[in-house]
Amino acid sequence: MSAPTYTFDQFVSEIRSLLEPTAAGKGYNTTGINGQNQLYEFVQTVAGEGHGLGEMIYKVKRYAAKGNPEDLVKCAAWAFLVLRHRRGEES
Repeated sequence: MSAPTYTFDQFVSEIRSLLEPTAAGKGYNTTGINGQNQLYEFVQTVAGEGHGLGEMIYKVKRYAAKGNPEDLVKCAAWAFLVLRHRRGEES
């Protein structure tokens, strides 16, 4: 059995590559992926966790329909944001 050609490290790198420039480019934050995400915090305040979960559902449904792997990466990015927010609340 040969080693997989796509690794978890590559997957995480894709998520980082998606989140960091998107957040900075849209003005969500200026401190990178681990900094405060002002838009996400606002969405959490107004809509709660439901918005992030809805984004994940939408991305998975779109992936099922169109088969674009980037939708799965976007789903994972949203999962990270939701989990990070939840874990921050638990601290």
